[in-house]
Amino acid sequence: MPDGPAPNRLGKAVPSLPVRSCVDSLAWYCEKLGFRKDFDDAVLGRDEILFAGVSRDEFHITLNQHDEQGCIVIVGCDVADVDALYEELKERGVEILLRPQDEPWGERHMAIVDPDGNELHFSSPIAAEDS
Repeated sequence: MPDGPAPNRLGKAVPSLPVRSCVDSLAWYCEKLGFRKDFDDAVLGRDEILFAGVSRDEFHITLNQHDEQGCIVIVGCDVADVDALYEELKERGVEILLRPQDEPWGERHMAIVDPDGNELHFSSPIAAEDS
């Protein structure tokens, strides 16, 4: 086996969420979820913002404005402490779809929904009980 990463190794995925208004969604993700704007259509010299990228830590997404909203996207993300994230997002007034709960597959899991109906799911390993 050759040294180094395999040539067909997959890298970071960056999902693109369909949104009704890129400007409104950009504000929501930055103000409510604590994301930062990485770029928008201004880098192309455009006046109207229809596409933008945002991130928080290692979680990157793009916001893609569509005239027709025929679908939603569900994105999962690992987080160190899902309960701490839940408290933060609850304080920011984010709509909670699923409060943190232990799942049978060994994760603690919660979900939120953005103003366009896209779901963001967050999970952390269930802490092992002290024996």
